[in-house]
Amino acid sequence: MGTYSVPEDIRALKPKGTMVKAIKNGYYVYTCTNLKGEDGKWRLKMGSVIGSIKEGVGFIPNDNFCTEEKISVVEYGQYAIAYEASKCVLAELKVFFNPLDATRIYSLSLLFMVNGHTSLKNISEIFLQSYLSVRYPTVSMSYGILSSLLDALGRREDRPLQYQQHLLDKSYKIAIDGHCIESYSHENDLAQYGNKYRTTGEMQINVLMAYDLDTHKPVLARMYPGSMVDKTSVKDLMGSFVFKGKLIIADRGFYSLENLALFTGNGNQYIIPLSENLLEYKAVKDNLDYKRSFIYRTNKKMHPIFYWEAETAGEDGSRVILYKDMNRSAEEEEAFGKRIGTSKKYTPERLETLKVSFGVFILKTSLANDTAEEIFCLYKQRWGIESYFDLVKNRDEFKALCFQDYYMGQGLAFIILITGQIEQAFRSACPKIPGKTPDDILLEARGVKIKKKNDIWEAANYNKKLIELFTLFKCPLVGDLQLVT
Repeated sequence: MGTYSVPEDIRALKPKGTMVKAIKNGYYVYTCTNLKGEDGKWRLKMGSVIGSIKEGVGFIPNDNFCTEEKISVVEYGQYAIAYEASKCVLAELKVFFNPLDATRIYSLSLLFMVNGHTSLKNISEIFLQSYLSVRYPTVSMSYGILSSLLDALGRREDRPLQYQQHLLDKSYKIAIDGHCIESYSHENDLAQYGNKYRTTGEMQINVLMAYDLDTHKPVLARMYPGSMVDKTSVKDLMGSFVFKGKLIIADRGFYSLENLALFTGNGNQYIIPLSENLLEYKAVKDNLDYKRSFIYRTNKKMHPIFYWEAETAGEDGSRVILYKDMNRSAEEEEAFGKRIGTSKKYTPERLETLKVSFGVFILKTSLANDTAEEIFCLYKQRWGIESYFDLVKNRDEFKALCFQDYYMGQGLAFIILITGQIEQAFRSACPKIPGKTPDDILLEARGVKIKKKNDIWEAANYNKKLIELFTLFKCPLVGDLQLVT
């Protein structure tokens, strides 16, 4: 063999029946065999590389790294209870999508719901470390597959639109509102300068959503250019779906005569507040002769509400009702009083002028038979969509996007919708435990893992309290873990 170029102490570390070569300051181990040549002499023949030798460490095989072993312990608790609470969402998706697409849509949305919005490049690893990879062992969630899925949801809209129409058809009281999401990709066709630019310094994309006030779940979602105002984008949203016999409760940003005609077409009705710069608002704001009142009750306190209604209906049969919330009026007056002297806007004289309008807002509605109190209470239910958008932004962390593609953006809007469906299904299923929110329950469940022993998955890291909690979700921790569909 001639002079051996590898130090003896390195050769001593190689496995039996192999040979080692020095290549670029490294020592690599190869298989080798003794072959007899035609001349009758035996020679070593080098095979494939099987590893390397590191001084002070030893022989390191190519295929024996811990990071390359199959995962045998995965995150279970938070995924399991969220799945049990929301598997009805997956069942509905399978009515409109093939089972594999439905499973991927649901799994991606569930991962977002549990972990918050995460880059698609990281989803595959999070999926593999979760209970979902055990339940769906043949499903791939690679970046390429998920990118293609979002693109398809944005380009091939028939199935997503049919699914959303199905949700809309089951709803009656619908709140419509927009949500601004920052966009860090200036190449996205939807990313434009909008009304939040002075605050964020970034372009934005607007997500317009419709929300079922009875089920507390989103039913429609679509992305629009950041510069498009709500009163314009809502025309496209309502033109994309069939609204029939719905009560539409919208914010003042949607007000226009054209939109009011949309809101009353096809048997629909509406409730909408009037903006202070509208002539209709100015025409009634000074009529403060509140002769009637009622008590509006919330979980925390009672609100005395005084109101006045115009005796004649508008040309379209609409009603305009002026309300004054006495609690809110007192709070606004107190807040103003504390600021007196801090600037020229806050003076005792200006307080006297403005305090008559504190706590006042005006609603316009096409409802002909409901009382002023009933209309007020219906409008107050609209707060549900504000709470939902707070979840979208802060709980599910859809605060900013980096997509450069219009179609993937529209696909993500659908995923945001499904994430909301899962979120609300989970929150509705959460048991009422004093001092614990749904987020607390999810965090507590996170400690439970499952580990593979003799090809059987078993729960680990749980106690009696967790057994009781999981039982409430019909999700056992002992015995049959129901790990197959």
